[in-house]
Amino acid sequence: MTGPLTRAGRLVRWFVRPFAGQETSFYRAITACLLAAGLFWQMNALNKTYTTRINFPLAWHYDSVHYVPLRPLPTALPVTVTGQGWRLLRANLGWGTRPADLRPVPLPGTRYLPADAWRRGLQNALEGVQVTEWAGDTLRLTFDRYASRRLPLALPPDSARHYTARFTPAQVTFRGPASLVNALPNPYPVTPLTTSAHSKTEEADVPVSTASRIHASVSTVHLLQTRR
Repeated sequence: MTGPLTRAGRLVRWFVRPFAGQETSFYRAITACLLAAGLFWQMNALNKTYTTRINFPLAWHYDSVHYVPLRPLPTALPVTVTGQGWRLLRANLGWGTRPADLRPVPLPGTRYLPADAWRRGLQNALEGVQVTEWAGDTLRLTFDRYASRRLPLALPPDSARHYTARFTPAQVTFRGPASLVNALPNPYPVTPLTTSAHSKTEEADVPVSTASRIHASVSTVHLLQTRR
């Protein structure tokens, strides 16, 4: 009784027997024919119309000198599109595709980009491809004005009870979103030095720590710290 593996082996041998012992040029010709057939099939398939979902890149244009986003702006937007296979392949791979230009009005209190604005920018960038489904009705945004404050430096209250401090420079300018900069404490606290029990005076450069969206005019200051 012949098993399934035996029958499969016979079938394989029957298929490859005509190719055994042929010249190298024969196998090259067979390979070329298979590649040509595959290429023809692929080109024919790419000429048809398909629907797929892609992440389309976005390019934001706004007054970045005076305004700052409080949350990272999205770099791409998922959409469902319909079009010829060639165009969809180019869009997926980013070949010859320019990002959709979005131009929000970055006023404080702006919470979203209207659907008409970002849909228009997306459709203009997707030439020859029809958007059939959008990711949502709005793109959430939060902008704020840039602001600067010059603040004196000091030790935190708990440390100030035990040490006197002199900073060089004595004041630092902070720049960032107005809502964050205006909430900074005055004077601005700087982490004290760790002093030994036998040392009355210590001095060293210490960092000026800030929130991620706030930039200080200097990254370190010189601190002369004396035990009271």
